[in-house]
Amino acid sequence: MSITGNGMHKRSRNKLRLSVNERGKTDMKRVLQSFSAGDRVMIKPDPRIQRNIPHRSFFGSNGVVLGRKGKAYTVEVLFGGKAKRIDLLAVHMRKL
Repeated sequence: MSITGNGMHKRSRNKLRLSVNERGKTDMKRVLQSFSAGDRVMIKPDPRIQRNIPHRSFFGSNGVVLGRKGKAYTVEVLFGGKAKRIDLLAVHMRKL
């Protein structure tokens, strides 16, 4: 019997899987897109870039961009009735 890992992305194989047509290099438009404070975004992670990928409980949720922190953006998401702040790269967000 194998021992399962306890990492941040455990049991997320299906959520991080891309279809055959989407595999390959990331589109540069998604990497270079910019957001301003107050923009509404949807969290849709790109599994090709593992850096600053959010926890799987935030996949598909909507939030508001609060500002920029280095190369990442701070996004406020309502989760369980509370406002949570997470830092994401622009690759893992879509504008609504």
